[in-house]
Amino acid sequence: MIDDAVMVEMAPAGDLIALDLWAGALPPAFGDVPMMRVEPTRWWLIGASGRLGELASLIGDKGALTPMGGGLMRATLIGPGWRSLLGVSGVFDAEGPQCAAGAVVATVIHHVPVWIAPQHDGACRLYVAASYAEGLIELWRATIGHLKVRLSTGPAGET
Repeated sequence: MIDDAVMVEMAPAGDLIALDLWAGALPPAFGDVPMMRVEPTRWWLIGASGRLGELASLIGDKGALTPMGGGLMRATLIGPGWRSLLGVSGVFDAEGPQCAAGAVVATVIHHVPVWIAPQHDGACRLYVAASYAEGLIELWRATIGHLKVRLSTGPAGET
């Protein structure tokens, strides 16, 4: 059991767009769009679906944009025990430098692919396929008896 308190806020990932660029370099005009680099040539753009046409014209034939928020859930883990909680059934070092604020870690927890975006020492965002979200919550409840879970249908917010 993990003794540190953790609260989980779960909501649909919502307005999330995958941006794949063949050359791997972002155009300067993308600087005002909240994003996370999740692979060497893939970024997730947050809250940018209203600009889909504009962004598509900026990248032209150098890449592709794919709306994907409907298939993902966003969990915000808040509390001093979030790193320990993610280490349960995980295959990565949540204490290592690769898991610092501003980074994105792709890994597997309890046979489920997840993307972890640490916010600071007291919180992180985790993205998971919607079909696996409940399974992770059950794992976490079994691990930390006093886990507080708040479900939301609101927008994803920023990273």
